[in-house]
Amino acid sequence: MFTIDASVYINALNPNEAGSAESQTFLARVHRQGVTVFSPTLLLVELAAAVARVFNDTQRGIAYAQSVQRLPGHVWLALDPGLAVTALILAAQHRLRGADAVYTAVAQQTGAVLVTLDHQQLSRLPRSVRAITPAEALTQLGGGNP
Repeated sequence: MFTIDASVYINALNPNEAGSAESQTFLARVHRQGVTVFSPTLLLVELAAAVARVFNDTQRGIAYAQSVQRLPGHVWLALDPGLAVTALILAAQHRLRGADAVYTAVAQQTGAVLVTLDHQQLSRLPRSVRAITPAEALTQLGGGNP
């Protein structure tokens, strides 16, 4: 089970970025193997915004977010009051940005491994949440790197 930060999805879209091949392979393998992914609904907003900004294309941003929303295996968690309190405590205790704290709270609540490229998440999370890179997650899924 994984929680996948928006950084991984965005990295997979840009083959010129370092680690893009690993992000692409990881996402494809998760989909192919039917791995459960616990995602905050915030992911959809972040993806639409990032893709629309990068490509200067509103419809492309919306379409990409909707395509991720339809992927099998995703369990979507809304930012309800309980999750918000968990996220705000994590944000304050570990000096995380707001969105990063939401992904961390989802991973903690579900017992999922957080897959991210965000250096703050990789270095600041509590011991109750395991955070790894897409390359490390590929090893966990088996079959190694691309």
